[in-house]
Amino acid sequence: MVSDPTEQTVSVVVPYSPKYTPEAMLEEAKATVAAQTVPTELLVVDDVDTGPADARNAGLDRAETRYVAFLDADDLWEPDKLDRQLARMRETGAGLCLAGEPMTLDDFVYEAFVGELDEVTSAILVDTDRVDTRFESTLRRGEDTLYVLEAASAAGVCLCPDLFTRRHHDQSMMASGMAVDEYLAQAKRFGYLVDRRVPEAHPYVGTYYVQLFTTVGQACQREGEYDRAVAYFLRALRISPHPATLVHLLRALVSRAFR
Repeated sequence: MVSDPTEQTVSVVVPYSPKYTPEAMLEEAKATVAAQTVPTELLVVDDVDTGPADARNAGLDRAETRYVAFLDADDLWEPDKLDRQLARMRETGAGLCLAGEPMTLDDFVYEAFVGELDEVTSAILVDTDRVDTRFESTLRRGEDTLYVLEAASAAGVCLCPDLFTRRHHDQSMMASGMAVDEYLAQAKRFGYLVDRRVPEAHPYVGTYYVQLFTTVGQACQREGEYDRAVAYFLRALRISPHPATLVHLLRALVSRAFR
């Protein structure tokens, strides 16, 4: 039986906006796709008007292969990135592969939702025969994390170390920042969607909101908005009396008293 050639090729979706990434960095990223040890189909998708979530979904629509990977235009892949991931997926039967040390699904959900696992997009390799998840276009932050949480919940996840290099620069979307109120609104929607769509995340929802309200309180404190800072620290403490949040609250109270 002759194997289907599309089974051996990986479609690589690269959202690109010159507003956020210099063209020279895009060309360097594309070169690391061409250097892969498995065949690839490169799909560079314009995200100027619609944003990276819609661009990634458009890439999923255009891809004609079973396996689809995503690469941010300012990141660089290791030459054997896809080869190692495909082997790991065959070994584990998982429908999603990311960067990191091997862990259980529960540990992955914890790390992605409230832990230290972030910057996941350029590591994503997904088996579209098993995962039909889409990127949430209503989110301006966390849409990639929501995607991998949903995909892992649906089809399992495996991880491989040292897959890509993250490059930060002044033009990037992450460097542009976000106002506190917009950040809070987006983060609350992200938490709501994770709670609705990822059953494995339910035990960690309280922790997520403690972290969120503490982070927002710290941002307000830096801006000298001590009343708001106190209010958010108290919201966090009502969920769980975390010592770090209590320390931030006391500092905000002192700053408010001596302003």
